[in-house]
Amino acid sequence: MTALIDALPARSGSDVAGNVGAMVQPSMDAEPLEMGEARRERRDYAELAVVLGGLAAIVSSGGTLSLFRDTLHYNCSWGARGEWGEGGTWLCSDGIGYIVVAVGLGGMSALLLLVGLFVSTGRPSLLRAVTLVVFASVLLAWIGWWSSFSATAYTGPRPPGETGLGLWVETLGPSLGLCGLGLLIGVAGVAVGRRWALVGVSIGAFLMIFGTALDFGMGVSTLAAAGLLVAGGIQRSALGPARDRPRLGQGSDAPF
Repeated sequence: MTALIDALPARSGSDVAGNVGAMVQPSMDAEPLEMGEARRERRDYAELAVVLGGLAAIVSSGGTLSLFRDTLHYNCSWGARGEWGEGGTWLCSDGIGYIVVAVGLGGMSALLLLVGLFVSTGRPSLLRAVTLVVFASVLLAWIGWWSSFSATAYTGPRPPGETGLGLWVETLGPSLGLCGLGLLIGVAGVAVGRRWALVGVSIGAFLMIFGTALDFGMGVSTLAAAGLLVAGGIQRSALGPARDRPRLGQGSDAPF
């Protein structure tokens, strides 16, 4: 019996610890793998949000001409009596006169959506989330500036008692107000933390869609902004605790 015991290979404490570590290691690696899969899945959702926002913007772009010509009377003049008729009427330019609007609004939306799609394809990071939210803010400010400028600076004579600024506030004030409120709620959700990011951007996107429904012609910018806002919230919510985030110099920390 003593000879058999002596024949068995001796194992040091380090060998035993190594075997225990080998058995424990798979379970320790399982959590990072699952987290990686979840982050990749949410990254796909962020890309989908940008694409859906772009498609919705394209669908709603058909109402942009009507908003600027028939509602805000961009590039139009008011006349009464004579050939204008006793009650007065608006005389507006043909479709060629509104190419600037199409290029200005549609071009900006297309540019930021393409860049936003590229940003959302990367590994979730706080920088990418903030970038997408900034893009959404730019689009909302862009439609606000374009519509106010068109209603005030680029319109000829108006009916007595009507002003461009008053018409803009009356027509687009409620819509832009809801969209602005939705954007603020989305930004607050992203700023508070990853646990509230999806809640904030979901409520914000709903308000932006509802505001767009009041004036569908704004959708070329506001619906694209809603998609970018949701993508930013998804990127923010996909971030793990600070100990799980990539450190500087690990490659995935690159901005885009």
